[in-house]
Amino acid sequence: MTNTRIFSLRASMLSFSLGIVALSGCSGGDEDVDTDDMGTGGEGALGSGGSSIASGGNSGDGDASGGARASGGATASSGGSASSGGSTSTGSQSGSGGATNTPDKGPRACGCATPAGEFGTVNETIVVESGEVYDGACKIFRANPSTLGDGGQGEDQKPVFKVEDGGTLRNVVLGASAADGIHLYGDVELENIHVLDIGEDAITVKESGTVNIDCGSAVNGDDKVFQVNAESTIFISNFTSKDAGKFMRQNGDTTFEVQVTIDHCDISNMDESIFRTDSSSSHVTLSNSRYSNIGDSLFLFGDTQVNGNSGQSAVSNNEEY
Repeated sequence: MTNTRIFSLRASMLSFSLGIVALSGCSGGDEDVDTDDMGTGGEGALGSGGSSIASGGNSGDGDASGGARASGGATASSGGSASSGGSTSTGSQSGSGGATNTPDKGPRACGCATPAGEFGTVNETIVVESGEVYDGACKIFRANPSTLGDGGQGEDQKPVFKVEDGGTLRNVVLGASAADGIHLYGDVELENIHVLDIGEDAITVKESGTVNIDCGSAVNGDDKVFQVNAESTIFISNFTSKDAGKFMRQNGDTTFEVQVTIDHCDISNMDESIFRTDSSSSHVTLSNSRYSNIGDSLFLFGDTQVNGNSGQSAVSNNEEY
């Protein structure tokens, strides 16, 4: 009996020792995960990458693949953020740290605010075809005045870019001369478009469609920032514009319908108005935006000046400064 008890005691001690070893092994595994700390490292890279892109993305936007690598790093940073980071990555390519940085009023920071050098002179219009995504890598594009136009108010100047139905244009800075800016044909997407010196017009809608413009700026124009020549639905967000005749003008004496939403924008120093139309069927919504020094009124419907809600306008959560 004594030998049996001694054997049983030794077996129990052996089992207890093996349990301690197993627990030690589990603890070691946890330490490996924490030491690797992929989530923390990834978030640090994402924060750093987002900041560089927001400030102009010189590190990632110098070339298109560089921007992709930056957002790729964000996707690799952590699982939960990766999904959200996927949106953020698109936002990062669009030059913003993501919609989470959008203030209550006015635009969030946009990419390409600091250009990544010169693209060079554009001698003929660059066409963005249906289904194509053209990434300008935050370079400054300048029109050849002899072939596209000098950027004055002369009619029939040619655009630097023509975006066809289904095309996307992003990360482009137009310098002087901007000629007739960018022409849009159908359903198009624009992201991070900056016009340093508005030419004849900055952006013109030439054919019917839905236009989405997220993030950008346009300054120093004698007349219009946006010209609308066809029935369309237009969404403009996170856009800053100052020192021009008017922010948007539907082609004079036309009656087609235009539906415009201007959201989280900053518009200042317009000689005339933010939106002008002669069509009784067109409508504008101005929301979550900041504005100052708008000449005649916020909106002009024919000869009627409107500064708030009406049958053709809706305003909410805006700030005059």
